[in-house]
Amino acid sequence: MIKKHNYPLKKSILNLIILGICLNSPGSASPPWGFFAHKKINKLAIYSLPPELIRFYKRHSLEIENMAVLPDQRRYILDKEAARHYIDLDQYTISKIIFSDWEQIKKVYREDSLQKHGIVPWHIPEAFKNLRIAFMRRDTVSILKLSAELGHYIGDAHVPLHTTSNYDGQKTGQTGLHSFWESRIPEILDNALEDWVGPAEYLANIQKSTWEWVMDSHQEVPKLIQKEQQISRQIPPSKKYMFEKKGGILQKTPSLYYSKKYHQSLENQIEKRFQAAIKHISDAWYSAWVDAGQPIFQ
Repeated sequence: MIKKHNYPLKKSILNLIILGICLNSPGSASPPWGFFAHKKINKLAIYSLPPELIRFYKRHSLEIENMAVLPDQRRYILDKEAARHYIDLDQYTISKIIFSDWEQIKKVYREDSLQKHGIVPWHIPEAFKNLRIAFMRRDTVSILKLSAELGHYIGDAHVPLHTTSNYDGQKTGQTGLHSFWESRIPEILDNALEDWVGPAEYLANIQKSTWEWVMDSHQEVPKLIQKEQQISRQIPPSKKYMFEKKGGILQKTPSLYYSKKYHQSLENQIEKRFQAAIKHISDAWYSAWVDAGQPIFQ
């Protein structure tokens, strides 16, 4: 029998919505993938789940969307949170760290050094384990929160700029590239990102899968940097930026013309990473449920 947590769930969601309104107010820093994209990725991941899970997740799709941005919101109040969203692979000899788990890597590098350069490939398996435990306990409140948060970290692992110390193009004279790639263009594409990615599949080794996702993202870094440099040289300054009102504030942002030119040059790179994130989030939710014994939800 599944435990009912109707009142605590409603109270929790109300608190989250209030927190989201406060931290989404004008002046907040631009988050990874953007709040828009994280919410959309988590929502779309629901539709790849099997019937035994999709009914449960669809009933709570709004909660899943709202809680998808919690990890970014925590960055403002929790010092250790930021490191969970990225890894600077260019600061390592990759052969020394690839496919390692957290206990293994701590024998090679000091933990403060690991935290400095990001821990996303080691934090995702921890978040996965917590979700599996929540499924085993049939704790619906925790399942929703942990699913959304696991989805957030997996989404971040699919962003190429989360795998390099040149995360905002600041080392190549392209400051602002971060939000350009993962916020501005996805918001323009919007419904074009909504392709079905196929049914969820079981992940036999979440740590191995996480490293594969991160490495797939990392190999896309040179292309997104080089293409922006090329497009930037071709477009006159007068056509590169525009002003849009966001949250009551007029903000300078890449123009539609500039954004579309850059997007076209990437040959669907953003869509591919976006859709891979959707698929792998669904795979992870499904796998945590299977590992927990496939509890039945009414």
